[in-house]
Amino acid sequence: MHSLIQLSIVVLLLPLLSFVILIFFNRRLPRRGDFLGVGILGTAFAISAYIFWTVIVQTYDPAFKVAWDFTWIDLGKVPGIGPLQIKMGIVIDNLTAIMLAMVTLISLLVHLYSTGYMAGDKNYGRYFAFLGIFTFSMLGIVLSDNLFSIYIFWELVGLSSYLLIGFFFEKDSAADAQKKAFLANRVGDIGMWLGILILYSQFHTFSFDQIYANLAAGKFTMSNAWLTAAGILLFMGCVGKSAQFPLHIWLPDAMEGPTPVSALIHAATMVAAGVYFVARIFVLLTPDALHVIAFIGAFTAFMAATIAITQNDIKRVLAYSTVSQLGYMVLGLGVGAYSAALFHLVTHAFFKACLFLGSGAIIHAMHHEQDMRWMGGLRKHMPWTFATFTLATLALAGLPLTSGFMSKDAILAGAIGFANAEGGGVYYLIPVLGFFSAMLTAFYMGRQIWLVFFGESRTHLKPADNHHSAHHAHGDDHDTHGAHEVHEVSWNMRAPLVILAVLSVFIVYSPNPLDGAEGWFMKMIKTPATVVGPANHNCAVQPVKSAAPLMSEVLPSVAAHGATDSPAEAVSEHGTPKASEHTFADARQAEIAHAAHAAHFPAIYISSIMVVLGISLALVAYVFKIIDPDKTAETIRPLYLFSLNKWYWDEIYEATFIKGSVVLSKMLSWFDTNVIDGIVNGVAFIVKKVAFANNSFDKYVVDGLVNFTAFSVNTTGAVLRKFQTGKVQTYVVMLLVVVFGYFVFYFTRLIY
Repeated sequence: MHSLIQLSIVVLLLPLLSFVILIFFNRRLPRRGDFLGVGILGTAFAISAYIFWTVIVQTYDPAFKVAWDFTWIDLGKVPGIGPLQIKMGIVIDNLTAIMLAMVTLISLLVHLYSTGYMAGDKNYGRYFAFLGIFTFSMLGIVLSDNLFSIYIFWELVGLSSYLLIGFFFEKDSAADAQKKAFLANRVGDIGMWLGILILYSQFHTFSFDQIYANLAAGKFTMSNAWLTAAGILLFMGCVGKSAQFPLHIWLPDAMEGPTPVSALIHAATMVAAGVYFVARIFVLLTPDALHVIAFIGAFTAFMAATIAITQNDIKRVLAYSTVSQLGYMVLGLGVGAYSAALFHLVTHAFFKACLFLGSGAIIHAMHHEQDMRWMGGLRKHMPWTFATFTLATLALAGLPLTSGFMSKDAILAGAIGFANAEGGGVYYLIPVLGFFSAMLTAFYMGRQIWLVFFGESRTHLKPADNHHSAHHAHGDDHDTHGAHEVHEVSWNMRAPLVILAVLSVFIVYSPNPLDGAEGWFMKMIKTPATVVGPANHNCAVQPVKSAAPLMSEVLPSVAAHGATDSPAEAVSEHGTPKASEHTFADARQAEIAHAAHAAHFPAIYISSIMVVLGISLALVAYVFKIIDPDKTAETIRPLYLFSLNKWYWDEIYEATFIKGSVVLSKMLSWFDTNVIDGIVNGVAFIVKKVAFANNSFDKYVVDGLVNFTAFSVNTTGAVLRKFQTGKVQTYVVMLLVVVFGYFVFYFTRLIY
C-alpha cells in the first residue's frame, strides 16, 4: 500500500476517533474534551498538509494519482447478473490533496474558534463530538474512489448536518430547520441513487475509473438520453447538498445551528460536497446535462443574490450569499470552466468561513443579537474582526487582488465563452445572470459592512419586545443583551479569522491575479478528458482515441479562467482549435475554450464595472444617504416584499408540495378507510355470512342427518331390544304369528 494511502486513512479515521471518544467520555474529561478534538484535528491537518506538500509541491504532476481498493462484499455469481462484488477504495490525486488540506484546516479552525464561542454550553462535549463525525463524513467523500462509497459518506454528511443544525433542539426553529434540511436533501439523494443505479445496471461496477473506461469503450448500450438522465439524476445530489434551485430552501434556515457549524457547512463540508461530486462525475456528463447544470447554477446565483439584498439577519445574508456563490460554482462546471469552478470552491471556502466566524464574533460580542438594524459602529470596538471581515467581504465581492476576483471572473469568462460557442440566444442568460449576481453581491456585502461596522450604534433603537429568533443561551444565563460593553473576541476566536483572511488574498494562489497560468492551482487541476461522444447505432458514446484537452487545458490565458497549458499543442497559429482525432464532444469543449479565451478581458472589465456599481449603490444608499433605503423600499414595495420574503418559495412549497402532500395523505387515508377497508370489511362480512350459512348447514343439515340417523338406530335398537327376551317360547310364538300373518296376507290376495 502506498504511504500516501496509509496517511490518508489515518486522516480519515482521526475525526472518527474524536467522535467516538467525545460522544462517550466527554463528561469525564477536562473541559469536556475540547482540547482532544482540537488536538486530533490539528494532527489530521498536519498529515493533510504533508500530503498536500508531497503531491502538489514536490511531485507537481498534473496527472498524479495513486489508488487502493479492496473487496468489501462478494456475493459470487448471482443468477441473471453474474459476479457481484462491491469494492471500497481510496484515491489520491491533486484535487484530493487540495480538498484534504482545505477541509481539515477549516475544521481545525472551527474547532479552535468553538472553544471560545461555545464555552459554557451545557452540551459542550457533544458539540465537539458532532464536529468530528461531520469532518469524518466529508473526508470520506473526498477520498472515495467509487459511487457507492461516496453515497455512504453522503448520507453520513446528511446525518451530521441534521445533528448540528438542530443542536439547540429545545428551540422549535432549530428542530424545524434540521427536519427541513434532512427532508430536502432526501429528495436530491433519491435522484442521485437512481443515477447510480442506471450506471450500475450497465457496467456492474461503482468504480469511477471502470465506469469511465467502459464509457470510453462505447459499452453504454442504452440511448444517449439515458446517459443524460443519469448525469442529471446524479446532479440532483448536488442540488440537495449544495442548495441549488429548487432545493435551496434548507440552507438559509440551517443557520439555526451554532455559528461555527454554519461556517463548517457553508465553507468546507456539506455544500462543498455537491460541487466536488459534480467535478468527480464531470467526465460522464453529456452536453445536454451540462446545459441543465449551467442554467440551474446561473438562476440560483441570481435568485439568491436578489434575496440577500433585503435580509436583516447577519447570518441570513451570508447564507443566501453562499447559495449564490454555489450557483457560480455549478454554473462554472456547467459551462465547462472546470478548473475555475473548483478554484472558486477553494477560495470561497476560506473567505466564507472567515465571514461566518466573523459574524459569530459579532453575535458573541453583541450578546447574541443577529439583526443588523440594531448594530453599527462596531469597527471601533472590534478592530480585528472588522479588518478580517472586510477583507473577506472584498474577496466575496470579487475585487482585484483578492482570491474571489480570480475565481469568480474565471467562471464569468467561461460563461461568456460558452454562450458564444453555443450560438448565443438564450445561452446569453447565463453570463448576464452571472454579472448581475456579481453586482448584487457587491451591494449586499457593502450594505452589511456599513450596517454592522460604520455609523453609530443603534442598539438603543431596538424595540424592547423585539426578541430575535436567533437569541439562545449556551446553557447559562450570562450575556443578556446590553449587560456588558461590546469588545473584541478572545485570541482563540480571533486567530482563525486572521488565518482565513490571509487565505482570501490572491498572493496565496498566484503572484499575478491576471495570469492564473502562473498559479499552482490552475496548473494542477485540469479538466479531465471527456469520454462522451456522439451517438451511433449501437451505443450512446463512441471510444475516445485521444484525451482531448478541455477548457482549462487548451488556452493558457484563460488560466485565470481555468486554463493551464501552452496553446501550441491544441490550437493552430491562427488561434483556432486544430483538427484531430478528438470526438465531437472534445471539439465542442475546445471551441468553448477558445471562445472563453476571447472573453477573458471583457469578463474582467464587465465584472469590475458591475462590482464598482454594486459598491457605489451601497455607498449612495447607506453612507452618503442620497437614496433613502426605507423610502425606496416603500416605493417599490411589491419588489421589496418579493425579495424580503425570499421569492415566496417557502409559501409556494407550503401551498403546493406540503399542503399537496397533506391533501394527498388525506385522500389516501379516505381511500384506505372507505375503499381498501371497505373492500376488506365487505369481504369479511361476506365471509362471515357464508361461514354462518355453512355453520347452519353443518348444524341443521349435516349434524341433523347424522343425529337423526343415530336417533333412528337408537330407537330401532330400543324397540328390537323388547323382542330380544332370550326365551325360546317367545321366539316360537313370534314365529308362529309371523307365519300366520303371512298366510292371511297370501290368501287375502288370492281371494281378491
